[in-house]
Amino acid sequence: MKMNFSKDELAMVYQYAAGTKGETLAGLKEIVPVIRDRQTREIVESTIRKLDAIPEPECRRFIADTKQRFIQKRDNSIRRRLAEAKAQARTEKPHPKRKEPDRERS
Repeated sequence: MKMNFSKDELAMVYQYAAGTKGETLAGLKEIVPVIRDRQTREIVESTIRKLDAIPEPECRRFIADTKQRFIQKRDNSIRRRLAEAKAQARTEKPHPKRKEPDRERS
């Protein structure tokens, strides 16, 4: 069974990912009553419906894969930003050292 999840729904799966389908669904269902924003509530409810339709072994793999993709994307983003910062630091001129003010001796 192929389900199409939106980016927001995948983000919900990632945020509430647990070891099993039941635990993940329980976490998502727990937040529904306290969500005030209509759009966010619809995203969570849609995520619940879609996950519920996936059989357990396949759903557990889907949840784990989704979580791993988000972690990998985050880690790649961090590595990319670090590389960019290092490259920028190499191209910038070093700042001249400030002379320490003379201190009075007592």
